[in-house]
Amino acid sequence: MKKYIYTFLLLCPILLLTLSVNKAMAATKEEQFIEDSKKYLGIPYRFGGTTPKAFDCSGYLGYVFKEYGYSLPRTVAGIYSSKNFSPVKELQVGDIVFFTTYKKGASHAGIYIGQDQFIHASSSNGVSINKLQDSYWKNRYIGAKRHSLLSNDLNSPSQDEVEELWKSGLQHYMSENVTTKNEDLLKDFQEIRTSLSANDRVKAEVYLTKTANLIDSVNLAAKLEQSTNELKSVLIENQQLDESSVALYHSFSEDIRKSEKVYSRLSGSDLRKRFNQESITPAKISKETVIYEVSMYGLLKVIEDTLAQGNVSEAKNLLEKYNRLENRASEIKILGNSIHENAYNNLETINAQLKERKTLIEKQLPAVEKPKEEVVTPAA
Repeated sequence: MKKYIYTFLLLCPILLLTLSVNKAMAATKEEQFIEDSKKYLGIPYRFGGTTPKAFDCSGYLGYVFKEYGYSLPRTVAGIYSSKNFSPVKELQVGDIVFFTTYKKGASHAGIYIGQDQFIHASSSNGVSINKLQDSYWKNRYIGAKRHSLLSNDLNSPSQDEVEELWKSGLQHYMSENVTTKNEDLLKDFQEIRTSLSANDRVKAEVYLTKTANLIDSVNLAAKLEQSTNELKSVLIENQQLDESSVALYHSFSEDIRKSEKVYSRLSGSDLRKRFNQESITPAKISKETVIYEVSMYGLLKVIEDTLAQGNVSEAKNLLEKYNRLENRASEIKILGNSIHENAYNNLETINAQLKERKTLIEKQLPAVEKPKEEVVTPAA
């Protein structure tokens, strides 16, 4: 117990650090947009200017937005009336702020970059930064509008954030039980996956896939643990061997197969090893404990049907196969317990049941006749 508490205390700073990194990563695109906007600081103003040689206010906006793949109308009035923009009250980075200056209506605009600041092409200072609360601009401010596609892009999780999500999930399941679902990881994954832009989805696909495989593996591990416990209860603890428990065994075997297939996709040999040790190994021990008894049960049914059809010779051949399975059932438990001490139960009740059926079959088989000795007639 102390060991787990100690491990948890060690992990707390790591998990807190991961959360902090994630929050920082969420702002990366906005920061990049701000940096891209600032690249043109000091570029002189020229009416009609649309290139880094010189900008007017709408030319500057159009140039910055074009770098992000969005085309704007040529004039401030056109941008203000564009259907691609919608009014906003709470400003976000990338919103366009509008002012009335030399004529009535929207005649000047800039890009909001946070902390009450906007960047614009000023007729007096060229591309520069001012505060919305500056008296000149505050008195001329008429509102802000948002380009929804750009806003979604700026607020979309980055490739780095998806990578950090994967790393936090990896850290968690390298120290916690692999059958325990991490609801926070699942929630964050779903939110990030749905909010990623098309561009970033392609870039982040590797880490999305790694995280998805991890979540699928955890879900399967939880299901496999449940089916392992059910099989142990029915076949090993209660030693109930009948058609329903055989069906349960086959369903359980399929769960193991599915889990192994998904675990093989996990990224990293240590993680795959952990899932196999904590999930597959206990399941396989339970399977190997009953596999021969289940096979013997099915084979006895085949022998009984063969006898009912009058095929005595085939029934004898099948009975020899049964005897080999019977011996192997005993051997596998001895071998298994030498590797995993006391993990393989002997299933005395089931074996007594099988032995009784085998005895009834043997009584129906005619005794094996001894070959007649050849009588040698002495030569005359």
